[in-house]
Amino acid sequence: MNLLYLEATLNNLRAQWPQSWPGMALVVRNALAQLGWHDTAKLAPRDQALHDCIFSVIGAIEADGQTRAAQHQEPQYHNRLHFADAVVSLTVLLANERQIAGRDAHAPPSHAEWLGMLTVVSHDLLHNGRINQFRSEIETLSVKALTPHMQKHKVYKADQAVISSMILRTDPVFVPETHLAIAGLPFDVADPRCLLVLIQECDILASSLPATGGGLTQQLSDEWASVAPDRSQSLLTAKGRLFFLKHMALFSSPSSRLLGIQATIDQQIAELEQA
Repeated sequence: MNLLYLEATLNNLRAQWPQSWPGMALVVRNALAQLGWHDTAKLAPRDQALHDCIFSVIGAIEADGQTRAAQHQEPQYHNRLHFADAVVSLTVLLANERQIAGRDAHAPPSHAEWLGMLTVVSHDLLHNGRINQFRSEIETLSVKALTPHMQKHKVYKADQAVISSMILRTDPVFVPETHLAIAGLPFDVADPRCLLVLIQECDILASSLPATGGGLTQQLSDEWASVAPDRSQSLLTAKGRLFFLKHMALFSSPSSRLLGIQATIDQQIAELEQA
């Protein structure tokens, strides 16, 4: 899957949001189908638990989003569209990792891929639209909201620990050290350190692209307007965009290199610095 495919899919989501929103279940089912999963497939108990938990969580996300949207309280950025962006982005990254590793593109999802999908659909669960006052503040609330779903569907304890740890480290302050931690390692999504890199990359991928980045920056600014007015406005400046592209939009996975994401980031930086 190339960058044109990713951009077209992200744009298609925007064409349907919010009036013709298909629902998170359809987005996730389509994503899993791209990774070789079918409704009739028989899964090992450990992966079945992850599968069942994924659809439990997205049901909660959809219900919460609809309720808050009806009350005009769904976050401007951390809403169902953001979850969908991250799911689509992770799917593309995982598909490209398969290509790089020489794995069958149509093979069923691996255990690591199931872990990654549950992490992504849960990483901002019940986000309150505010800003962390300390490391992983809001992410801790997402883990707390996710835990009953994992317990209900009997997600293995070891998997619960990995997923919870990765969600806590989706706080952007952890991004630089996460990329540094895998420098020089063979990249393997079965290694939670490498999988975390993909999770962090898919979280910001849509915001890093020129076609979708501007709109998402505006949405985040709107979300922050009432809680941090100065930071909200700074996001909309050229200086703010440059800071994000240079220091937060970090991509080091082989999949992101195959997509050519860094080249698009470098071009945006050059244009902003020359303006």
